[in-house]
Amino acid sequence: MKDLDGALTILLFIFLILVNVYTIKWYRNGRLHLWGSGLLLAIAGVILGFLTGAILVPSSGAGGAMYGAFVGLVIVGNGLLLFLAGLAVTIGKRLTKKNTQA
Repeated sequence: MKDLDGALTILLFIFLILVNVYTIKWYRNGRLHLWGSGLLLAIAGVILGFLTGAILVPSSGAGGAMYGAFVGLVIVGNGLLLFLAGLAVTIGKRLTKKNTQA
């Protein structure tokens, strides 16, 4: 069971790094808003937390449920941080936009 926990932790770490890299890349290319990707990641975090718990509960019981909840909370927290950062960037751009029309 310890090997599965370590493997899932490494996969979670790699997943979060890849998601954050691609989120910033897509934001800079103009494909996806930062707040939108944060919202999608927060929703996906709930689903991934439930899936992780469903995989681990039959083999380890309550420990698997707690690990699934941990995975879900980490991903949802990352999504909320992206959402709040995107919201702050969007509001900042709107407030600093100059009105050039006469």
